[in-house]
Amino acid sequence: MIQILELIKLLGLGIASAILFITITMADIAKTKDFIKAVEEVRSEYPEDSIERKIPTSFITTIAATETGNFNFKNAPTAQKANNFFGIHATGDQNYMQTSGGAKLRSFDDNKSSIRAFMQLIANDERYKDAVNAIEKGPQEMFKNMSVYAENPNYTNILSSVYKNRVQPIFQTENFLLPKRKPITE
Repeated sequence: MIQILELIKLLGLGIASAILFITITMADIAKTKDFIKAVEEVRSEYPEDSIERKIPTSFITTIAATETGNFNFKNAPTAQKANNFFGIHATGDQNYMQTSGGAKLRSFDDNKSSIRAFMQLIANDERYKDAVNAIEKGPQEMFKNMSVYAENPNYTNILSSVYKNRVQPIFQTENFLLPKRKPITE
């Protein structure tokens, strides 16, 4: 009898863990989808032939997901408060918030302002010209040219991993089309 009660207890814990895992995953997916929508809205503000418009949504989303810890801003309250999804530092007279480490993190009114600043940085900063030149080859090739963006020497591999494991599956499921049924007469 004790063994059956122990088994029931473990089964209950397993189910509770599964529900918690699914909830966390669904919340992360929802945050990513919301960010993707914001990126698409910002991209549509630019002319069709502009560099900003050509930067893939998946590229922008992957950088943001990496920089924010999958949009959770864990251990980054200043970045969250500053609506800074890309870890962009302030220069000149730009609005900023000072981190506990002393860095001046650029401050934005909302996520779309942060997205615009990132797109303009990539499009106009000479350090990212190789990433821009790789736009036609897709996000994976663009990541190879982003090592100057972060201090982590493994940054390009991290981007690739976040893209493959978190961002790309969301794009694949969103773009999945169910086959239409043919009428009975056909």
